[in-house]
Amino acid sequence: MHHAAHPTRQDSSETILRLAHTALETVPTAGIPLRLGRIRGTGPGVSCGALIDQLESAFPLDLVSPFEGSDRVGGAVWNGAKLLDDPSITDGIAKLHWKPHATDLPMHTHEHADRFIMVLEGRGFFHWSPQSRASFDGSAVETIAARSRDVFVFRRGLVHTFSTHEHGMTLVSVQLPMIAFDDPEQYHLPNYRWTADALASAPSARIACLLHQPEITLHL
Repeated sequence: MHHAAHPTRQDSSETILRLAHTALETVPTAGIPLRLGRIRGTGPGVSCGALIDQLESAFPLDLVSPFEGSDRVGGAVWNGAKLLDDPSITDGIAKLHWKPHATDLPMHTHEHADRFIMVLEGRGFFHWSPQSRASFDGSAVETIAARSRDVFVFRRGLVHTFSTHEHGMTLVSVQLPMIAFDDPEQYHLPNYRWTADALASAPSARIACLLHQPEITLHL
């Protein structure tokens, strides 16, 4: 479906949610439930960032700290049911900001919701583990650079976190479904506490070449 050059608030939110659901369909339910990618417009004047700007203009968010226990991270969420005026919608679109040197958000899981996360601006790192929350002991942590327009899509239960170094980073996190930030079920911590501060004693950084098959394009 093609929309006008200046989409309405409902057009923007509906497109973002459809994009998230379409991406989530590519994530396996067995094995490692994670997919990495990039988001980009495929024609003149097409930008996912513009969709977020349109939402922000119509409904400005006041990011609140601490977020999941970190004073260096703030967040707020758009309620999908209110955006689309449809009480059957259970999804939410969160905007999250990491300040520079935000390394204290521990590894955690979302046991009751899936995630489609896009880096809106800035740069940082995505950390994840193939271990389960019950078995996580910090011995198997993968770190991937997160840059503007990078996308991380994963199913509930993945052990993960984000961090920043010298730069701040803003993320858009589509929560499928949305669980209130103050709900005790919003996130869960493994018994072993791991934060990005552990990287100071980790082996030297290395270069990786991540190759992906072309993904399905969602036309606006």
